[in-house]
Amino acid sequence: MLLVFPFLAVSVVVRAQDAVRPSLAGEAASEARRQDVDRIPYNLLVGPVRFRLGASIGVEYNDNINYAEDGSAIIVGPRGPIVLTTHAEDDVVIRPQVDFDAIWPVSQINTLRLDIGLSYAVYLDHSDADTNGLLVAPGSQIAFDFFIGDFRINVHDRLSVEQDPIAQPALSNTRDYGRLENYAGLSVLWDLNQILLTVGYDHYNYVSTTSQFDYLNRQAEQVYGSAAYRVTDTFTLGAEGAAVFTYYDSQDVLSDSTTYSAGGFGEIQLTKNLRVRVAGGYQWMEFDRDFVVANVFPFGVFFVPDKKHVNDFYVNAAITHQVNFAISQSISAGHENQLGINSNAITLNYVRYTVNWKVIRDTLLSTEFFYEDADDSGGFAGFDSDTGLPSGEHLHRYGGAITIGYQLTPHVTLGLRYEYTNKDSDLLLRDYTQNRVSLDATYSF
Repeated sequence: MLLVFPFLAVSVVVRAQDAVRPSLAGEAASEARRQDVDRIPYNLLVGPVRFRLGASIGVEYNDNINYAEDGSAIIVGPRGPIVLTTHAEDDVVIRPQVDFDAIWPVSQINTLRLDIGLSYAVYLDHSDADTNGLLVAPGSQIAFDFFIGDFRINVHDRLSVEQDPIAQPALSNTRDYGRLENYAGLSVLWDLNQILLTVGYDHYNYVSTTSQFDYLNRQAEQVYGSAAYRVTDTFTLGAEGAAVFTYYDSQDVLSDSTTYSAGGFGEIQLTKNLRVRVAGGYQWMEFDRDFVVANVFPFGVFFVPDKKHVNDFYVNAAITHQVNFAISQSISAGHENQLGINSNAITLNYVRYTVNWKVIRDTLLSTEFFYEDADDSGGFAGFDSDTGLPSGEHLHRYGGAITIGYQLTPHVTLGLRYEYTNKDSDLLLRDYTQNRVSLDATYSF
């Protein structure tokens, strides 16, 4: 009910004419940006460069590190029936991490920044699952912002190296989904006061760090743009579009593709504490082949049918609400199509809800809930539970988490987190339930 009442109470006033606001890319914006840089906390200053350093150590118990169920199934192959068995494995994982942030105001209006988080994972009972090299946290980047008149230009390189399969609902029965992902490109914002024009380009690389997923190695060229019209100070409407051209290093499993999307969006600040954004449009995905190649030991090679064209709508919405000084919440939901892991494409429907509670001094309590429904366009993820034939997957996944953070000293923060995930698949031996409990301590120098 906290989320509903503000909609009932608010009224939106649209004025006939708004005052001209300062440009987001002009001198006033660059000066405001310089003042924001001055307020960023830091613990080391070398000339004009501000550094922030932190280190943490975490201990986690995971009752299902390989995302598997305890069960067995009989599959009839070309040489007769075969019994497949899966078993969940538990372990204790040690995760040290260091975080390094640096920001350099090169001039009054141009800024260079570096953000990087490095970590490692050590499994006490399954050492073969230890991290292959260092992990690089999502959000790590080197970026340079500079201003030319009413243009704001961002040049960036964003890198992540991850291993945990939890972010990918299509995965089961695997410990290590190691991958390096890198986006390098630039974006340009042109501020015409009531109209904001944005264009951008990124070159994307995906490199698997485990041989199991080498077939996913690929690169992509991505171009995107948007035009936003400021109807009032609190209400914006716009149009958006993107094109992605994907090329796999090897087409032994999946094929190259081209994806186009076009649509519109709206943003409105309903009250000082309540903001809503809605976007929607259409996606066109074209693949080079109408099948997926699956080499499944000991059954051999399958050429499994898949869709060559995936045309569908997309929609996403997000609401952020500061209920009061102690409670804030956000909810997001959407429907979209993505490149698949076991198929050409996967259709994803999702809902995510988060609440932050600051009801105790020096303590932050966060609760999270999510639900996902995903459906492969075809391909091969496993064996159908009814027919026993190779098939794509239709799954449901839901779960949540509760996190408590406590500021022990000005430099030390303690965290305790419990996370639950449940997956229900229509394929044999693809269900799982996972519980994770972690305790960590962070020191900010």
